[in-house]
Amino acid sequence: MQDILQSLGSGILSVLTPSALLWILLGGLIGTVVGAIPGLGPSCGIALLLPISYSLPHVEGLSLIIAIYLGAMYGGRISSILINTPGDNAAVMTCMDGYPLMKQGKGGKALGISCYSSFIGGMIGIICMTFITPWLAKAALAFGSAETCIVMLFGLVAISMATDSKSVRGLLMVAVGLLIATMGSEYVSGKLRLTFGIPELFDGINFVPAALGLFGFTEVLCGMEARSAASMGKIKVSLRSTLPNGKELKRVTPATFLGTVLGLFVGILPGAGATLATFVSYGAAKKVSRHPEEFGKGSLEGVAAPEAANNACVAGALTPMLAIGIPGSSVAALIMGAFIMQDLQPGPLMFQRTPDIAWAIIAGLYVCNVILLLMNIGLIPVFTWLVRISEKVLYPCVAFLCVVGSFCLQNSMFDVIVMLIFGFLGYFMRKGGYPVAGLLLALILGNDIEQNFRQAMIMSHGSLGIFVASPLCKVFFALTIVCILFPVLKWAFEKWIRKPKLETAAEPGESE
Repeated sequence: MQDILQSLGSGILSVLTPSALLWILLGGLIGTVVGAIPGLGPSCGIALLLPISYSLPHVEGLSLIIAIYLGAMYGGRISSILINTPGDNAAVMTCMDGYPLMKQGKGGKALGISCYSSFIGGMIGIICMTFITPWLAKAALAFGSAETCIVMLFGLVAISMATDSKSVRGLLMVAVGLLIATMGSEYVSGKLRLTFGIPELFDGINFVPAALGLFGFTEVLCGMEARSAASMGKIKVSLRSTLPNGKELKRVTPATFLGTVLGLFVGILPGAGATLATFVSYGAAKKVSRHPEEFGKGSLEGVAAPEAANNACVAGALTPMLAIGIPGSSVAALIMGAFIMQDLQPGPLMFQRTPDIAWAIIAGLYVCNVILLLMNIGLIPVFTWLVRISEKVLYPCVAFLCVVGSFCLQNSMFDVIVMLIFGFLGYFMRKGGYPVAGLLLALILGNDIEQNFRQAMIMSHGSLGIFVASPLCKVFFALTIVCILFPVLKWAFEKWIRKPKLETAAEPGESE
């Protein structure tokens, strides 16, 4: 306990510098804006700022990226409450009661309560992360190459099933991502694979232009096609109207803590993400509420629970990423890519080799959460105005940043071409209902999985038995098989068990 507090104190001192605070403030502001503007979200914001973070020192660059993530969780509630249009998927449930409150003239109150719940959920989640992450990292030090390979493989499969549990499309995207990750020179022999004689592919596909294409340029293409931005009219929200009173705080606090606990737990699960956390917390808050009939009609508890959950989920998703190198969501996968760009490998060794950076990142979350609380209270009118930005201005700016960010990485037009290819790929994937998260995570983890697989095979002299030798390998191998077979098991259950039961139950009614 004392070592953790000392390390955290050192981390806080390292981020309480003018430069670090400036980048945290900028990241929180950008994150809130991209979270509030429908069609963007944390993935797009982080992807656009990856080239900038690469040019900064470790602490400043990574604090910028993580501040965008946390800020986007704050910002998503603004458009959900004001125009019934969630800034990202994690803010969908906030629309259920936030917009009805807006129509009742209580939009300011809904914004204030959501800000309060976001702060409480985020802060408790970060506190839990502070004490869980070092313990989990120490436990992960026992992982060998086989254990690491199986755990990473489980993370890939879990995310693919969480994003598309009804079919094998998620698994197909993981396979495509792994195939793309094999481009370039082979790990052991150095032989070239899938380079097609193109010199720029000898080192493989760069992560940044791929992320910019999948999350940034894809949003531009989809937004240009939809051209259906919601209109806010002349909505005005004063600062005074956002401040909740003691009675309102007392009423929403239980829902806030419930959402925090559920958000933290769901966030730690690989592939679950903030969207699932908000759905679960909203349903749980409704069940335990003394006024469940108000949910969906304008309940402050219905705003507090999902907002607390999606902010607690940030700490939950970052915990396994920092501790064992397995991101808990697609956004955490992007952040892991930012770590790798900085020549840092998230996982247990990070707390051994670069503990100052690891603890500075955790400390930065505390500072960012406080800054976001003050920012989201004081700048509500500004964010309300920013949501009104016309798509005619927004999408060209995003496209410009995608092109510039890709080119500036290595001053290469080839990276711009890669960004455009992945942008169109992401567009057609979204149109066809194919999830992007599995492809992205496979692209990030593909090389690490291959390296650990080859190291395990060398250690076992070519025997695959090493992947089921230890108890940990057996557990995660079994979980991976269950995830892969889940669509088949679900189909069999519905066809052979559930459907006959429903038909049997319907027969007596039909005979009458």
